Amino acid sequence: MDKKLTSVTQRIKLIFCLALAGLAVSGCSMFEPVTRQAEPLELPGHYKALYTDADPGPGKWWQAFDSEALNALVNQALSDNFDIKTALSKVRQAEASVQKAGATLFPTLGASGSGKKEWQQTKTGSSGRSSSESKVFSSGLSAGYELDLWGRLDALHTSQILAYEATREDLEAAAVTVAADVATAWVEILSLNRQIAILEKQIDMNQQMLKLQKLRFLNGQADTLDVSQQRESLAEARSSLPMLKQNKEQQMTGLAVLLGQAGTFDFIPFETGLPELIPLPDAGLPADLLAARPDVRAAGLRLKAMDWQVSAAKADRLPALTLSADAAFSSTTLDLLFSNWISTLAAAVTGPLFDGGHGKAEVDRARAEADQYLTAYARTVAEAVQEVTNSLIAEKRQAEYTGLLKEQLEATRLTVKDAQIQYMNGQDNYLSYLTAWTSVQRLERQLVDEQATQVKNRIALYRTLGGDWTKTLINAEYPHVPTP
Repeated sequence: MDKKLTSVTQRIKLIFCLALAGLAVSGCSMFEPVTRQAEPLELPGHYKALYTDADPGPGKWWQAFDSEALNALVNQALSDNFDIKTALSKVRQAEASVQKAGATLFPTLGASGSGKKEWQQTKTGSSGRSSSESKVFSSGLSAGYELDLWGRLDALHTSQILAYEATREDLEAAAVTVAADVATAWVEILSLNRQIAILEKQIDMNQQMLKLQKLRFLNGQADTLDVSQQRESLAEARSSLPMLKQNKEQQMTGLAVLLGQAGTFDFIPFETGLPELIPLPDAGLPADLLAARPDVRAAGLRLKAMDWQVSAAKADRLPALTLSADAAFSSTTLDLLFSNWISTLAAAVTGPLFDGGHGKAEVDRARAEADQYLTAYARTVAEAVQEVTNSLIAEKRQAEYTGLLKEQLEATRLTVKDAQIQYMNGQDNYLSYLTAWTSVQRLERQLVDEQATQVKNRIALYRTLGGDWTKTLINAEYPHVPTP
């Protein structure tokens, strides 16, 4: 029995030797895709689409605000945000797909076993009966392997690895967006807090001025129109307060969703005013900006993955060679199970002789889909250039606008002083003074809003630049699959 079992074992070993030989033969693909140009469309001379180690993009830029509250918010969002959790799940799905595709490159080995007992009764005459029983035990081993002669399986595996890497880039793009959205919401809440504080102070001053005008009216120093105009100014200031509070409350609920929560987030900022404008990025303005954008990298990786799908479709039109080995054992008793056996070793070649154009159509379909990914890649790059360019334009024009608004506010304050002097000296009516004073109130709140917009534009610029800081984010949570 030992000799027979050894013979079967040797045959199975032969299968594995052939399989290993097949692995050596199929180490490369006959239909490896042609390397595409780095840029899918003509770019302005100062932009580059390729990632370079010399320009990794900005780091954790929000830390430049030097706010413990903001740092805590961003950290919480990066771990609890719904979009990031969804992207992380997709990364794990892609990792499993890589492992699944890689498993086809190796031989398969299976085992089976069964036992059966039968009872049989036969009538032998009018009163006679005979009975018998039998036992059958069986087991088996089977091995199989497809020699990847043309690189079809390797191409599919490579495609899955590239798709995995693209999904990782999607996760990093989500992190970039979430960090910017949290910082933007934080700035907006600080801005609204500041505007509400200014408006409440203005309402208090309007109330004091209304009391003063009523007193002047009683003393014959003002008429009823002056009192009515001041009452109107107070009512206008009060009517602006509910909308500011509404915007703040809505920002709080939006921040809660960013943090992976529901309802209003109980956030009490330590800051009483707007944050200082953080510096412009050091890396690439605008050279190499696209190099650090994860969405651009993801689009390029998906295009490469589809190119390998085309290679697999081409290889699939050629014959396939499959090796298989089986060993079956059976006996009526367990101790003699391996005494009765049969083994087979086979090689099979399969290939299409006539498929009605199915294989060619699949290649054409894969090529058309690759063209679709090429267009998507080009569009992603074009939109990235647009976002960066628009951010730089907004940086320049918003700075100009904020500076001019400050000048307008100072000029209006001087007008208020002159109008007050003329009114007190009886040289002008109260409406001129009140109009200038109302303009000051409006400009004070507007300036805060525009300064906040300037800070948010700087945040948007950092978002458009991307960066590689995401590669160290929640590193223990990220699955890792070696690149091809």
